[in-house]
Amino acid sequence: MFKEPSTPYQQHTSNHSGAAREVPAPHADYYFEDGNLVILVENTLFRLFRSTFTRHSVVFRDLFSLPTGQDGKVVEGQDNANPLIFSGISVTDFERLLWVLYPPNYGVHKAKSADEWHSILSLASRWEFTDVCALAIRQLQALDMPPVDRVLLAQEFDIGGRWALAAYTALCERPAPLSLAEAARLGLQTATTIAQLREQIRARGHRSANLGGYLALTRSAASRYTAGLGEAGGVRASGTRLPASRHSAERERWSIPKAYMAQGNISTPARSAQRKAGNGKTSPTAIPGTARLVAEAFGIELGR
Repeated sequence: MFKEPSTPYQQHTSNHSGAAREVPAPHADYYFEDGNLVILVENTLFRLFRSTFTRHSVVFRDLFSLPTGQDGKVVEGQDNANPLIFSGISVTDFERLLWVLYPPNYGVHKAKSADEWHSILSLASRWEFTDVCALAIRQLQALDMPPVDRVLLAQEFDIGGRWALAAYTALCERPAPLSLAEAARLGLQTATTIAQLREQIRARGHRSANLGGYLALTRSAASRYTAGLGEAGGVRASGTRLPASRHSAERERWSIPKAYMAQGNISTPARSAQRKAGNGKTSPTAIPGTARLVAEAFGIELGR
């Protein structure tokens, strides 16, 4: 029978040909002695709790509800000799998912970067950890990422709402066109659509600064602007007063965006099942200005 390694380091043994092979080693942090589910990822053993996976994942709930066969038959995941093998994923990605399922410190997320949250969202989406998906998307939306990265993330995980729309709109409105590298990352269809929208926007001769677009859809931008003004409206927090003409223009500029943003929060993933429900969606015609062109072109729906 398989003997547990005495240390977390990889050990070696020999196969029938005499060549050395690595023996799976238990993970230093996620091999719980009282766990009842052993999982092998690459060459690392994880000993976890079956209930954690069945409670939060539809995929694992269905998997573990299947009949195990005749009495005495070996069940995958019951011990180190018969682990449940996860192929096609890395130890790093699986460990990051476990940061959320078994947090080292309650109330503090170990994941900080976009790459770490992307790993978590990728596995959570694959195995339908719905709550974990929503958490990862919220954390990614709070990070400062280039518009191209945000668009790719929205496409990969079917994320809708103002956050995705703001990223598309930013690419359509910025002075510089897409670079060759950006176009290659986005793909021919997306890059072509963005180029066409840029031409339409230039032809119409308006920008979302006046009619609602990227700035209108970014709550943080509105918050930063509001924080820069005193209660008197035309006075900055620093104490200096805006020129009357500029103050009037700024008030007009932000009046529509603020009313629009007050409709609701940034939406969570707009997956196919949610779209079919058809509840609480904002029609593209209700979106102000340039953003409406972008929403119609990319089929983006917004929750109220």
